[in-house]
Amino acid sequence: MKIALHGYGKMGQTVERVGKERGHEVVCILEASREEALNGAEVLIDFSQSGAVDHAVSIACEHRIALVIGTTGWQDRIDDVRKRVEAAGIGCVYASNFSPGANIVFDLARRAGELFARFPQYAAGIEERHHSQKKDAPSGTALKIAGEVKSGSDGKLEPAVVSSRVGAEFGLHTLFFDSPDDLVEISHRARGREGFARGAVVAAERIIGKSGLYRFDELMFGVAGSPGHQVTGSPGKAAPPGDSVTR
Repeated sequence: MKIALHGYGKMGQTVERVGKERGHEVVCILEASREEALNGAEVLIDFSQSGAVDHAVSIACEHRIALVIGTTGWQDRIDDVRKRVEAAGIGCVYASNFSPGANIVFDLARRAGELFARFPQYAAGIEERHHSQKKDAPSGTALKIAGEVKSGSDGKLEPAVVSSRVGAEFGLHTLFFDSPDDLVEISHRARGREGFARGAVVAAERIIGKSGLYRFDELMFGVAGSPGHQVTGSPGKAAPPGDSVTR
């Protein structure tokens, strides 16, 4: 697979390394500030900034190559992106978190919300910890987990999120359901950028040859999702809102 990278920060560099480990080739590195030849790229992987996503979408649609969007903070424009992707006939997959483990936690959170909502003694909350350099709080992953709980519980549970930005913790999210009788916790701890990069590269492998806009969990797991934006090429709908900055 020939990959074009849009954005070459820490995540872009990690995607390049993981892609090479999986036998793929990075054929060009693009930035919004300058144009480069695509050199036969089959897929464009974007880890840039929210304001640069439109540039990545334009390149992919113009050249009719598949697109993976790992940048966040752009989903207020998702309807426009969907229309452009459909018109170009390309496949596009996006996620606020490309870690397979985190996406499984999202599904668990939805199911847990459904079950705990049957017992009024439980309250839900989320604690998330990241290193001191992470700018956004709460994290997009925390907001996504909270949205899944709220959706699964039909709005009966709406977890409050407590965030800390101290030290070197790469990413720890703990969803908990607390009652006078017991405490139930579901946690996900990221060990580095490699998990996010690996998920993005696998998504790139899967999206080539497809058309329409997919969430990562739909593409990988066939998860139908919660009420929201209809996703072309899949029976599901978009997940609850919640974005994080590029890692």
